[in-house]
Amino acid sequence: METLPEAPCGLLCEICYLFRAGTDEAVRSRVAQEFTIPMEKASCPGCRAIEGFCPVIDGQCATFRCAREKRVVFCSECMDFPCRKLMPCADRASQLPQNIKVFSLTLRKNAGEEEWRKIILEVYRLYFRGKMVIGSGPVPGE
Repeated sequence: METLPEAPCGLLCEICYLFRAGTDEAVRSRVAQEFTIPMEKASCPGCRAIEGFCPVIDGQCATFRCAREKRVVFCSECMDFPCRKLMPCADRASQLPQNIKVFSLTLRKNAGEEEWRKIILEVYRLYFRGKMVIGSGPVPGE
C-alpha cells in the first residue's frame, strides 16, 4: 500500500504536532514534555509509515487497525462509517484536530482528493482560529 500523507481517520499528517515534530525541534521538545516521552520518540512520520504505532499511545491505533482489518484506505469507505472511533469529544477540542475527522472524510469522499487538498487547510484554520457565527458557521478570526 502506498504511504499516504493522511491517516485512515481523515487527519492530514502535516497539521499533526507529532508529524511536524519530525522537522521542528521546538515542536518536538513540546511534544516530549507534554507526553513525557524521550525526544527521540517525540515525532511521527505519519501513521501509515509506522503501521499506526503512534509514539504517544500504548500499542497500535485502534482506528488504524480497524481500517486495515476492514481493508479500507479511509474510514469513509467502511460500511460502518461513521463509527464511535470517529465521534467528536469536547475534551481538548481547541487543541486537537480529531473533532473534525468525520467532516474531513465526508468532504474528501464527496469532493474528491484533489479538491479536498485545495480546501482542507482552510478548514483546519477555521476550526482552530475561526469564530462561529450562528446561522453562518465559522468565519476567519483575527
